[in-house]
Amino acid sequence: MARLLMNPAPLPENEKKRQLRVQQLCLTEDTPDEGFDRIVATAAEYFQAPIALISILDGQRQWFRARVGMSVMETSRDVSFCGYAILGTEVMVVPDAQADERFAGNPLVTGPPGIRFYAGMPLLTDDGLGLGSLCVIDTKPRGPLNARDLSMLEHFAGLVMARIMSLYNRLRLEQDVGIRLDQGEEFVVVAADMLSPRHINDIVVTLGFTFFNALMHEIKNRIEAVLPTGTLLYKISPTRFAFLLGGQRSIDQGTLYERILQDFAAPVMCEGIPVRTQVGIGALPLSAGTFGGKDWLRFVVIAANEARDKELGWTHFDPKTDNAQQRAFALLTGLSHAVDAQDQLWLEYQPVINLTTGKCTTVEALLRWRHPTLGMVGPGEFIPLAEKTALLGPLSRWVLKKSIEQTASWRRMGFDFKVAINVSAQDLYDPTYIDMMLALFVSQGVDPKSFKLEFTESALVGDPKGVAHQLERASAAGVTIAIDDFGTGYSNWIYLRQLPASVLKIDQAFIRNLANTEKDQLLVQSIIDMSQRMGFRIIAEGIETREALDLLRGWNCDEGQGYFIARPMPPDALIQWLAVYHGKAMIGEQPDTQL
Repeated sequence: MARLLMNPAPLPENEKKRQLRVQQLCLTEDTPDEGFDRIVATAAEYFQAPIALISILDGQRQWFRARVGMSVMETSRDVSFCGYAILGTEVMVVPDAQADERFAGNPLVTGPPGIRFYAGMPLLTDDGLGLGSLCVIDTKPRGPLNARDLSMLEHFAGLVMARIMSLYNRLRLEQDVGIRLDQGEEFVVVAADMLSPRHINDIVVTLGFTFFNALMHEIKNRIEAVLPTGTLLYKISPTRFAFLLGGQRSIDQGTLYERILQDFAAPVMCEGIPVRTQVGIGALPLSAGTFGGKDWLRFVVIAANEARDKELGWTHFDPKTDNAQQRAFALLTGLSHAVDAQDQLWLEYQPVINLTTGKCTTVEALLRWRHPTLGMVGPGEFIPLAEKTALLGPLSRWVLKKSIEQTASWRRMGFDFKVAINVSAQDLYDPTYIDMMLALFVSQGVDPKSFKLEFTESALVGDPKGVAHQLERASAAGVTIAIDDFGTGYSNWIYLRQLPASVLKIDQAFIRNLANTEKDQLLVQSIIDMSQRMGFRIIAEGIETREALDLLRGWNCDEGQGYFIARPMPPDALIQWLAVYHGKAMIGEQPDTQL
């Protein structure tokens, strides 16, 4: 009798085609997948649901490819809520299963796990086949989902489908490449990266994951229309496609790549909205013995990324690019350990002098790193890498702590120059950075007036009000605020008046060739004159010749920094330098900084 009350879902009109696709995609295999597991765990946490499932339907069974809160791995298809979900294209919500005639007699409702609330988004292929659903379940009734929750469930289902298609297509690609290599063929594997990660995020946040999936379907159709007849297109990631070209094809490969680029120069229309793509095509010739293992796939993706990021259009794989990426990975891995090591990171300090009196007014702390196997690594190489990861925060705090401790040590020795450090945009977005700085002043007994923060104008781009607030907190405590690399960013005189900065540092790009470049001379004079009229002190960095120093003094520049005055040096060497310096740069002698 209970079976009659269950009302099993009717079969979709495309059931045979749907079942065939489930078999082709190998979706009823019980192989665990970390990606699926993360998605259901996140969905369960977001919806605060005791149960979350990725359910796949074959002819007779319901298979759980990933699950939270459900002990069994499969059930009969007759009892599946998913069977109803795949009949539509939108989220199916059942607020109370006991009050729904379709499910009131369902053994999953009347018995364990005691389903009362169900919300499931069908897992739809590009051609509209419902493979199953991503669902969240509660043992208590709930009200209807709001618009945001509906959108999030669609988003999670979109992630599942992206994972399904990526796994399937990559497997097919790897198999097809392997077959060709075993047969001794020479051919080219090509990857096309269609959108940057940032662009993807903007699209999903603004238009939703359903729109994103529809967009990628339109992009796929556009690529297939350009490819030679019979060329199989593989989707190897949410925004990347791949295809194979035989080495003996009559079509010129470069011409084909240009044709794809030309086609995507026009926006892709999706649901009436034009979307511009950011295409990068990478090509990798393959033959037996050229690349071992799966490295060929990584190489062709690297080439596609390089083509997109450098706006090359298309490019062949260059081993130098891989070497650079491998080095970058090694540096990032090493940097994460360096922060906790005792002998890899240290600070050197470069003097800044008053150009009228010759007195050392400030020393700028500069980070140095000796990698245990790669040796000395310049900050120009590892700082930009750290800025792209979560490593910048710990690194910045290490510099902050060590520089304030050094300031305290020099104060106890009787020195009165300021210590300056560079602060990043990420640091200024996080209020705990300034909290830590103020706490260190107290614990180390350092007067905030002996400290200086230097930031670049680019730090204002993301959150200008938030950055200004953090700078105002530091300034209110007595810290000097300086704008670094002035002249290379926005140089907006209006916002300068709204910041608590009192110092401008003219970028060294304008100073290095000052004696020989008339345009730089006119620009630097103008910056000095206008800035001083607005009440700023001016520091010129990058002074490397006597001629540049004399010009800056003649224009009444307040302070200077550069190799002609002194190179960066460890704390002990700085003390020795101060003992012998006595303003030598001001009287025509270049101080000996190699102490």
